[in-house]
Amino acid sequence: MKQAALILILSLTAPAAYCQEPWYQVSRPEITIPLPSEPADALAACPKLRALSPIEDYADKPAVREVSEVAAAALPLPADDLDRAGLLEILKTDLDYWTARPDSTKIQVGADVYDAPRMRRTIKALQGLFSSPISAAELQKALKDRFKIYRASADDGTGKTVITGYYEAEIKVTKTADAEHKYPVLLKPADLVKTSADMGVDFDYGRYDADGKLVKHYSTQEIHAGALNGKGLELVWSAHPSQIMLLQIQGSGVLRFPDGDYIRAGFDGANGHPFRSVQRILMDCGEIQSMSFKNFIKYLSSQGPREERLADLNPRYIYFRQRSKDSLPYGAIGKALTPGRSIAIDPKYIPYGLFGLLKSKRPVAQGDSLAFADFARFVSTHDTGSAIRGPGRVDLFWGAGDTAETEASSMKAPGELYFFIEK
Repeated sequence: MKQAALILILSLTAPAAYCQEPWYQVSRPEITIPLPSEPADALAACPKLRALSPIEDYADKPAVREVSEVAAAALPLPADDLDRAGLLEILKTDLDYWTARPDSTKIQVGADVYDAPRMRRTIKALQGLFSSPISAAELQKALKDRFKIYRASADDGTGKTVITGYYEAEIKVTKTADAEHKYPVLLKPADLVKTSADMGVDFDYGRYDADGKLVKHYSTQEIHAGALNGKGLELVWSAHPSQIMLLQIQGSGVLRFPDGDYIRAGFDGANGHPFRSVQRILMDCGEIQSMSFKNFIKYLSSQGPREERLADLNPRYIYFRQRSKDSLPYGAIGKALTPGRSIAIDPKYIPYGLFGLLKSKRPVAQGDSLAFADFARFVSTHDTGSAIRGPGRVDLFWGAGDTAETEASSMKAPGELYFFIEK
C-alpha cells in the first residue's frame, strides 16, 4: 500500500535566532533611539529579573499545541525569490545528511514516523522535481497530488509565532591582550563534557567537579572574573564583552585584526547554563526601547564600565574553534549553511534535514533605512539554538557582510513554513 507523503505547515503570525545561539529581537529600522543610562544595580529592583531562578532561562517561550493534518488546498502557490543554485545546494546538503544516517534512524512529525530511507527518497524526488524549470502552478499541483499537509499551532493563547534572522558576525580583535582589549574569544576547555539524556542532568554541557559530580561549566560572570584564566584558551582579544556576546549569539564569525587580516571562528561547545536575552531583560525592565539587535549591540558597547555587568546577565557562554579563512559557517547537522536558505529550528518538534517552503516578510536594506517586502523561498532545516524553542520559532540564516547584518538583525515577521516528505 502506498504511504502518503508529508508537508508540515508552520503558522507564524506575530511576535512572541548557523546559529547556535539565536536572540530575541524586534523588527525596527536602523535608527538612533535616545536611551536612559541607569546604573546596572537598578536592574536588581526589576520584578521580572528578580523573579528568575538560577536555572531559569529568559527567551521566547515554546509555541506549540499540536501538529495536525490539514487539507491539501492549504498549500499556497510556490515561489522562490533566490537563484536555483542555492536551492539545489540545500537539497544536496539534506541528502548528504540523510545518507550519513543509519537506515534505522526515525523522525516523528505529529503522529507520523518516517525512517532514513524514506527521507533519502524524498530528497532525491525533490532533486528530480527541481532539476529543470517548472511553473509555479505545475509545482503546486505536483506537491498537492503527492503530499500530505500538517500544521503546527501555538499553545500560548494567542496563536502567535515568529521568524527571526541570524548571520555570520564580524568583530574587531587583536592577537594579544592590552589595556583596551581584555576580553578573549575562548577555545573549548579540556574538561568540557557534552551531556546526554542518560546522564541524569538537564543541561547540555558541563564539567566534573572535585567530587566527581557533573555540574554546569563556569557562567559568563565567573569567566569574566577569571575562572578560565591561565589555561591557554584565548584565541583572540576584544575590547567589548558585547562583541563577544554578539559572536556567541550568531554562533560563528569573522575575527578582524587591525591590519585587515582575519580568521574565522565557529561554535565548539557551550557552558550548560540557560540562555537569557539581555536585550529582552533590559526592555522588560524599562531601560531600553525596541530596537534591532544591531543597534542593541551598539548600545551595550557604549555603556563603559557597566558593559561587562550587563553582558553577565546572560550566564550562557559559547566556546569557539578556529576555522579556515575560506570555510562557511556550519549548522547543528555538521554541514555548511547556505545563506538565505538554511534555517534553525527546534529539533524536538521539527527534524533536521527537511526541505520546505518559507513565506513571510523580510527587511530590505536601503542605504541607512529599511523597507519590508513579501518573499517566498525554499529552505531546509540545518541548525538550531538555545533560544529556538517550539515549532513556532524559526531563524533564517542571512550569510555574511554589512547587508546581512542589517537585515538579519531586523528580521522578525509573521509567516508560514511548509515541509515536504514524498510518499
